[in-house]
Amino acid sequence: MRRFSAGMKQAANTAAQELTTGITADVGRKLGGAFSNLTGLESTLIRLDGYKVATDAGTRITGGMQTVLEQLDRLTDGVGISLMNAATDTQPAILNGLVVDGAQKFDALLSSLNTRIGDKTIFAGVASDGPAVASADTILLAIEAAVVGAGAVSAVDVEAAVSAWFNDPSGYEAVGYVGGGAALALSISVEDKLDFGVTAADPAIRDTLKSMAMVALVDRGTVIADAKTGAELAFAAGSQMLQNQSDRAVLAGKIGLAQARVDLAQTRNEAETSALQLARSDLLAVDPYEAATRMEAAQTQLETLYSVTARLSRLSLVDFL
Repeated sequence: MRRFSAGMKQAANTAAQELTTGITADVGRKLGGAFSNLTGLESTLIRLDGYKVATDAGTRITGGMQTVLEQLDRLTDGVGISLMNAATDTQPAILNGLVVDGAQKFDALLSSLNTRIGDKTIFAGVASDGPAVASADTILLAIEAAVVGAGAVSAVDVEAAVSAWFNDPSGYEAVGYVGGGAALALSISVEDKLDFGVTAADPAIRDTLKSMAMVALVDRGTVIADAKTGAELAFAAGSQMLQNQSDRAVLAGKIGLAQARVDLAQTRNEAETSALQLARSDLLAVDPYEAATRMEAAQTQLETLYSVTARLSRLSLVDFL
């Protein structure tokens, strides 16, 4: 009777579970032992779960990159034309104020490029566990050493020395950029991969830093011979900033295309996931009427068993006699 009671309880619980979830509790019985279709669906859904992790990461990274580029635009907005105008003005105080502000913005540019999302620095490539760029002091000291080493005195020579340092693999890419190589492409769907090849060593970003570093050099004054040289270098820096705007716009467009690819892959993956989940439900679905009938039958049998048990427990020899 105890075994029969336990069996009926299990049958009632199983029927209640199937009635609640709409999914069979005995997959083998439902599928008749043919698991191949279900296995294929499950493996594809697991793969799509992995793609979801990838597309979520892609959305965060590309969105973060766009935000940083917008910060670079805000920090450099109007600076170029202002420097060019002030460099030709007869009031040096205006230029001095812009130069001081430019030096502060150079440090802010570097901080923006070291932006982290979660535990990753988004512009550091494969070395995302550390910063993407060195500090302003480290970079400027290296540039000043390059300027002195080149014997540059005039604004034209200083500009050439700064450009050479940023373009030299042993210059900016060795001292200023402290990240790693471009990150590996990330699979975001069966047929699509996302290439996170943008780092702080990208030419558009490097040239922006170069022009602002020239302004910071004028502010420091260590390798600048006189005010006239400083004004000429500031004018050159302002001219370069105006040219850099279009380069950053192209870079932003490249990242925007990557965002669109991620969104498209995400939409396709979600649609496929929904279709496969529906197909899996169809394979494992139970008839709610049949499940309710089985649960009611099990409950009736349990009630009958409890009634019989209660009557048996009242039996005694005295009552019999």
